[in-house]
Amino acid sequence: LFTAIKSFYYPSNTGDFQHDIVQFLAELTESFIDRVHLESKADRIWQFKPLQSYRLTEQDITDFVNCAEEYVFISIFNKTYQEDAAKAFRHLAMLRPELVVPAIVEQLFSSVNSINEPHRFTSSLSCLTGITRQIVQQTLNFPQGQTYVLPLLISVLSGIDSNDFDKTSKTFQFLKAILMLITCVDCSSAINIPNDLTEVEKEVCLLTAQFEDFIIEFLNRTFQMVDSLSTEVFDGWVATTANDVNTEIELTPVIPGIIEQCSSKIFQVVQEKIINFLAASSFTPRVSKLLTDLVQPILEANPIETLKYIMPQTCERIEKIMHDSEATILTDHKGDMELTWCLILFSKLLQARGDTLLVYKSMISSVFHRCIHIIHKKSYEAIANAAKNLLKSFSYVYPIDYRLTVENIDGPFSDFLPIRVWGQHAEFDKLQPQFHMPSAEEVDFACEFIETFIYQELTLLNDKSSGMSNDERLRSLTLIQFISIGFLRMVSCIDSEEVLDLELSVAPFKFKCKAQYSLYAKEPKFKENLRMRLVIDIGQLLDDLVNNHSNDVSSISKALRIYSYSSSYYGFLSSDFYKLYNDFVSLKYSFKNKLSGKRHHPRFVIIKCLATQIELISSANYQSLTEIDKQVILKLLSLSINRFDTMQGVSLFNMLQRYLFSYTVVVYRILELLNAQGEADHDEIKGCLYILLGNDSIFLPTIHSWRLHEKLWPSIARTMHATKTSTQNLIDQIVKRISKLFNTPAIIEDTNDTSIRAAAALWRPLEPKEMETCDKIREERNQQNIQSYKNLMKTLNSLLNDDRLAWRQQERTITFICLLLQRCVPIPSSCVRTSTDLLVHDNSELRKATSQCISSLCRLQKPPRIYAEKTLEEILHRLINNECHPGDRDDNLWIIINDYKPPKTQTEWEQTCFLDKSFHGYYKWPKIIKYPLNKRERYTRENMPEQVAILYDRFNDKKFVAQFVQFMVLDKETDNSFDSIRYRMFKGR
Repeated sequence: LFTAIKSFYYPSNTGDFQHDIVQFLAELTESFIDRVHLESKADRIWQFKPLQSYRLTEQDITDFVNCAEEYVFISIFNKTYQEDAAKAFRHLAMLRPELVVPAIVEQLFSSVNSINEPHRFTSSLSCLTGITRQIVQQTLNFPQGQTYVLPLLISVLSGIDSNDFDKTSKTFQFLKAILMLITCVDCSSAINIPNDLTEVEKEVCLLTAQFEDFIIEFLNRTFQMVDSLSTEVFDGWVATTANDVNTEIELTPVIPGIIEQCSSKIFQVVQEKIINFLAASSFTPRVSKLLTDLVQPILEANPIETLKYIMPQTCERIEKIMHDSEATILTDHKGDMELTWCLILFSKLLQARGDTLLVYKSMISSVFHRCIHIIHKKSYEAIANAAKNLLKSFSYVYPIDYRLTVENIDGPFSDFLPIRVWGQHAEFDKLQPQFHMPSAEEVDFACEFIETFIYQELTLLNDKSSGMSNDERLRSLTLIQFISIGFLRMVSCIDSEEVLDLELSVAPFKFKCKAQYSLYAKEPKFKENLRMRLVIDIGQLLDDLVNNHSNDVSSISKALRIYSYSSSYYGFLSSDFYKLYNDFVSLKYSFKNKLSGKRHHPRFVIIKCLATQIELISSANYQSLTEIDKQVILKLLSLSINRFDTMQGVSLFNMLQRYLFSYTVVVYRILELLNAQGEADHDEIKGCLYILLGNDSIFLPTIHSWRLHEKLWPSIARTMHATKTSTQNLIDQIVKRISKLFNTPAIIEDTNDTSIRAAAALWRPLEPKEMETCDKIREERNQQNIQSYKNLMKTLNSLLNDDRLAWRQQERTITFICLLLQRCVPIPSSCVRTSTDLLVHDNSELRKATSQCISSLCRLQKPPRIYAEKTLEEILHRLINNECHPGDRDDNLWIIINDYKPPKTQTEWEQTCFLDKSFHGYYKWPKIIKYPLNKRERYTRENMPEQVAILYDRFNDKKFVAQFVQFMVLDKETDNSFDSIRYRMFKGR
């Protein structure tokens, strides 16, 4: 096969087929990996143990790698589908690194100085990025991979080029991947210590002497790139380009990879070079992110020494600028570039561990007091971000050690050799994670800081909001927002009465045990519950802004965020968690090797998992809805309805997502507006429709509640207030999304006795009274659901018969009826009658929608199947061995239609057993097999249900059929394509 399609793999042969053949390589190698993993797995639970004769041998694996290697190498240089090729290469490296790694490394070395084919460097580098663990890890079959590490690191430095961002980005990706898996330690002295070093290890130890030279050269090239970006078209406030952002993203993890796992000597060199570079001059905001990414790793690795060198100088520099400019800089909208850079650096320094910042309390407070009223946007955003970082450093629980090993890597090397842990996994029992836990002094300073600045800004807004400019108001709100993000984890929820009668439930919504958001040496103490203070003050501010400053959109959006945070923010937003979780999954996949064993992850991956789980606890702490929460939701709803924008919608949707059944509060208000008599405000209707349209996290019309559907769907279908094109389009989008996302909720909810007994065995025995109460509530809910369903169908049917509705509204109504068809509850006869009559409606779009409805209806009304129960001996007419033997056997070949002879008569067709459960018989056969016969009961005029009788009578009416056929012919003239819906309609009958 590969020989036949070899020429199609060459990059010069372009076409749609290339995606398929490159993807085929990736999926083939992945399936091979899965098979090898399955066969080598020791603790099989669900999978059976393959026979030895069926297993892959070591020679089979080697032959497969040799067979696929050539075609994977060709595909590497396919620019369009390089990612799939790199994935296939990674799979081959897992199987046989000794066969594929040397070849790709030599290819990279030869392409470093290539002028004619520069793309070969980036293509080879992309593949190497995915196999770094196979390169650095010592294995029995491939111990010499470590000898490539230092030559590779030094060779790829030429890829750091400010004129080629793609090349620079790929280089940073490779450096990030490999530096996280190795320790940057000079182990050359280990060869003089009598131990059990192999020849390969001695060679690697000698090569590690080049680490310091590599790191110095890497930093020099990075500094040159920063200087180039800073001086390029010198403009202090030039917008950051997409290339700059990509470079920042890729550079961010590289420096931590060096700092966290380097020797003390190398750390001193790195720290000195970075500090000297920062002190040399001030930089434009365009490169501020790159520079702070250089500071953060040394700050995390050794915060005491780093702060000692940088924090006093930075604070003094800020104080000097503020003193020299007197009061003019506070009101200067243009700002001071040097001051802005210093504030950005100051903000980054406050991300240090909380206990190390306590030494500089007075300096920190002084800077905040001097700079908090600066009106320049970049500057006050930096000071606000500094406040957030300070409070998080003092009050959050977070990991402070992401190293590859907990051993002392500085030597002596008689007991521990760092190169032996390169790429190795960590044992859970020896993980020794280290976390920052807020001390009493940290909590006290955080509380003091909060009360000093939050009350000051709230008072300013309350007293002088009307007289403030938009910029001053936005500054104050920005500061309050960032301080709130920093401290709200420390503040308990507002004590308020729970909202009752949201939904009928056996268990209470409110949990008795709540997750602890943080662990403190002492409980934070404030003058009052600051959440309640924000609800009151920001709520009043919002009213004032909407009434008197409606043009200040930025301040309104900012105030809305703060207002929603007061009720829903407990240290982490769900959207932030998704980003954190995706980063963790990406990191885990980058270093995952199925063939290594279960949970064989590097230590930093496991620590990252722990940090993610800690944040998950805070983001998943759902609560019951209280009266205060309801007040917040209603205000957000009111603002969203009157002037909907994305920010207001996100704030509202976050609240609805957090609190169980809180959507009922919103839906009733929307229904009032949609069903209002007389003329309605166009903007209000539009706001309601935007809320109904929702976002990726919540979509109200498809929430599993029959009571909600009963009220909401008819209102969407019949609303008379959507008179403009924009609102009509919104309704169409809502209906399309309902059709795409709606899954019919269970009308009759029931639990069988087996499940109840299993639940009782897991929990505790249930008292008879408890079961009676549960059965009563379940029966009440089922009756409510049945009644709501019938009411909904009748209401929609009456809308179809309402002459006041336009055809588009009728089309939406029939679409809803089609979505609601099901088997559990009889469909009202009036709906069937009306739907059948619409098949001969004058409007073609309505006929088309009705055809789909009747097609589904016909299939639902089919007579039930006839089932037979037989033993396998009765089916095959011979004795069967009941022992468990997985795989293909003589007694299960008939399932896969082995030697199948098609029936020739109706009787043979009806007696043939077609078993649709193909998993039966793979291990062993059940005692009794239940299967459907190939015949059904036949309806007669006397025994057919009323719904079927309606269809029967209408299609026996010659006049109706002639009219229906005439319309079908007319529709066929305008559309020549095959109509599968009408085909299924007649087939279903």
